[in-house]
Amino acid sequence: MRKISKKLNVQLIAETLIAFGIDHIVLSPGSRNGALTMQFANDKRFKTYSVVDERSAGFVALGVAQQIKKPVVVCCTSGSATANYYPAITEAFFQNVPLIVLSADRPEHLVDNFDGQTIRQKNIFETHSVHNVQLSESEETDDLTRNMLLTKYALTDCIHKSAPIHINMPFSEPLYEFVTEPDIVIDNITIDEKEFPEIDVFDYMRRWNSAAKKLVLVGMHSPNEALNNLLGQLAQDDSVVILNEVTSNIHHPKFFNKIDQVIFPYPEEELEDLKPEILLTIGQNIVSKKVKRFLREHKAEQHWHLDEFWQPDTYQILTDKIETKPEFFLEQLIGFVNPKTSDYYDKWNAIRLNNEKKHQEYIQMIPFSDLKAFDSIIRNYPENWQIQYGNSTVIRYGLLFDHNASNPVFCNRGTSGIDGSTSTAVGACIASGENTVLITGDISFFYDSNALWNVNMPKNFRIILINNGGGNIFKFIPGPSETDVVEDYFETKHHLTAEHLAKMFNFEYQSVSNLSDLENQYADFYAESDRPKILEIDTKNAANDSILRAYFSNIK
Repeated sequence: MRKISKKLNVQLIAETLIAFGIDHIVLSPGSRNGALTMQFANDKRFKTYSVVDERSAGFVALGVAQQIKKPVVVCCTSGSATANYYPAITEAFFQNVPLIVLSADRPEHLVDNFDGQTIRQKNIFETHSVHNVQLSESEETDDLTRNMLLTKYALTDCIHKSAPIHINMPFSEPLYEFVTEPDIVIDNITIDEKEFPEIDVFDYMRRWNSAAKKLVLVGMHSPNEALNNLLGQLAQDDSVVILNEVTSNIHHPKFFNKIDQVIFPYPEEELEDLKPEILLTIGQNIVSKKVKRFLREHKAEQHWHLDEFWQPDTYQILTDKIETKPEFFLEQLIGFVNPKTSDYYDKWNAIRLNNEKKHQEYIQMIPFSDLKAFDSIIRNYPENWQIQYGNSTVIRYGLLFDHNASNPVFCNRGTSGIDGSTSTAVGACIASGENTVLITGDISFFYDSNALWNVNMPKNFRIILINNGGGNIFKFIPGPSETDVVEDYFETKHHLTAEHLAKMFNFEYQSVSNLSDLENQYADFYAESDRPKILEIDTKNAANDSILRAYFSNIK
C-alpha cells in the first residue's frame, strides 16, 4: 500500500513537478517537511536521495543537476535548515544550474513570534534566485488553482533561465496524515521554447572580417561537441587566437589551453602588440588573474560577450552583448568568415612553444611537491573518467597542465568557494554513473567532510587529497603574508589526515609522500572496488610556495 500525503498542496506540488518532467529530489530529514518526504519517497516516479546535512545536500543537488541538465529539487524542514542551502544556491546562480528549493515552513502567523525552528524564510534567496513564491496552505479550489499557477510560473523560469528558484510551503499540523490514492492528477505540461533577441549577423561578420587581431577567450563551459567543432574552424584563421582554460572543456591543437604559461608581464610594447582588436568571450568564469589583468590594461577596441544568460563587463570595455547560445551564433558567423592574412597567431604560438619547453624542463628538475604531484596526477588520469576539481590552489595547479579530451572537467567557479566541492562531485558521480575522481585540497576537504556522510555514495567515486598542511593559497597571493598572522589566521595550519574519516565512512584509504609511491598507487586506486577510495598525498614538508613562484619566474 502506497502512502501519500493527505494534504492537497503536497499532492499538487508533486504532480506539477512530474508534469514538468522534474523527478530528482534531494531530501534532508526533518519533521515539518514530513508530508513532502512521504509523498516523494513513496512515489516511484521520483528518484530520491537522502542527505542529512542541508549544506551538503544543496551541493549534491547541484552536482546532480550539472550532469542531468535539468532542474533538481532540494527539500528540507523549516528554520536554519533552509538557510544552509544558501552557499549552494549562490554557486548554482552564477553557474546557471537549475535548482528548486522546496522548503517547508511554519504557518505564517508564527513567524517572528518565537516559535521553534521559525525564521523569515519567505524570499530568503531573493538576491540569488530568479523566482520566489510562497504557497498558501488553504485547500479551497481557488487557492489550489493559484498555487498551481504560481508553481508553473516558477518552474518555467527555472528552466528558461537555468537558475535556482525557491518555493516556500507553510504547513500546519497534523503533518503525517496519508491517503493511498491521489486526489490530484495533472497532465504533462509543455512550455514554450526560450526566445532570444534577434542578432544582426551581417554586422558582426563585417566587423570580424575587417580585424587582423581577434582573440577568443573561452571560460567555464559544459562539454559541447558542436561548440568545440565551431571554434576549431575559427582557429584555422591566422588572425584568430583562442585561449581557454581546462574548465571550458574544449580541445584542439591550435587552442591555447594553458593561459598562465603564456600571459606574463612582458614589456609594454610587447603586450600592446598582443592586444586584440576584437575580444570575443564565451562562457562563464575565468580563473586566470593574469589574463584578466592583461585585457583590462590593454583594452581591445571591441569586446563581444557571447552567452545566453550573463553579459558581464569583466574586462571593463564591453561593447556588444550577444544573448544566445554560443553555437547558434558561431554557426551563422562562420558561414561568412573570410580568413585574413595576419601574424597574430604566430606571435602567440612562438611564446607558447618557448614557455612549454621551459615548463617541461622545470617540472623534471623540481623535488616532490604540490606542483610535481599535479604533473603526475594529471598525466595518469584514466581515459573517460570525469574530473572534479576543488577550488583555491587545486584548480590553479590544474590549469598549468594538458588534459586528455576524454576527461570532462568540472569545478565550482560560480562563486569559487571551497565549501561544497566534495558534495558537488559526489552528486555528479551519483547522477552520471560515470567513474569520477575529485582532486581537492586539505582545507576544502575537511571543511566539506559531511559530504562523505551519504548513503548513496557510489563505489566508483575517488578522491585525491593534496594535504600540504594548510591553505597554501595565502602564501601565493599578495597581502596575507604581510600581516604577520598568516600561519594562524590565513593558512589554518593543521596536522589532520583523512585516515579516520575514511574508516568512519567506509572508504578505502592510502597515503603517499613521495613520487615513486604515488606513481605506484594509480593502478590500484583506479581499479574497480566495492568501496569508494581516498588517496592522500602528503606534501607538508615541501617548499610548495617557493617552488611555484620559481616556476613562473623560470618560464618568463
